Amino acid sequence: MNGAPHRLTQYGLINSYLVEEDDGYTLIDAGLPGLERSVQRTLQRTGKPLQRIALTHGHDDHFGALDALKTAHPRLEVLVGTGDTSLLAERGCGTRPTQNLQDGDRVGSLVVIATPGHSPGHVAYFDERIGALYAGDTFVNVPALRVASELSVVFPLPTLGTHDPVQTVRSARLLLDVPARSLAAGHGPVLVNPLPAMRRAVEAAERSNPRSRVSRVVAEAVARLTSAATSAGTSLQQKALQKH
Repeated sequence: MNGAPHRLTQYGLINSYLVEEDDGYTLIDAGLPGLERSVQRTLQRTGKPLQRIALTHGHDDHFGALDALKTAHPRLEVLVGTGDTSLLAERGCGTRPTQNLQDGDRVGSLVVIATPGHSPGHVAYFDERIGALYAGDTFVNVPALRVASELSVVFPLPTLGTHDPVQTVRSARLLLDVPARSLAAGHGPVLVNPLPAMRRAVEAAERSNPRSRVSRVVAEAVARLTSAATSAGTSLQQKALQKH
């Protein structure tokens, strides 16, 4: 495998990604109907099988080819965040997941990161081998990088489809802690060395969503207090032991 995400795009806007593993491929998201043809061409060219589809979330433009791919590959594993299992059925997807994902799970070489907000069970995937962060629709790179909560008249659909804008911003900030060398979003081109642009996008989203910023400040304050209390408790225990 090379060091860049293998992007399959439809109309230059809607992305899926093939991740090479020792046993074949993992497909991240299943795009729109018709994506199965692009996937099949890659499988024929490389001679490697498709083993699993890992969805970032249960929206139509991310599972459109799922039923066709499952029909073509009946033993295919289908994985989705726990909170989006019912969403797939509600939106008319005939395929049922074979596994519900939690934060910290592994899918082959990918680490699952829970990023609820754009949808209740939205997840991202991080490939530690190449530093690729597959962020789904927490970030959108059309026309430039932004958090999905931020409306753009050029491509408004991800924002209009966002379940919880405030939680989306929180999840976007969480992803700043991932040592990503590339950001592969659900919409728009792959971004190399993405962390500065990600940080700017998160800060812009926090300015326009004050509740997100307040939540972050409160969380940081709680973390500091917890750390201080833990340190104080440890110090008291040490003093007590010294007396005895």
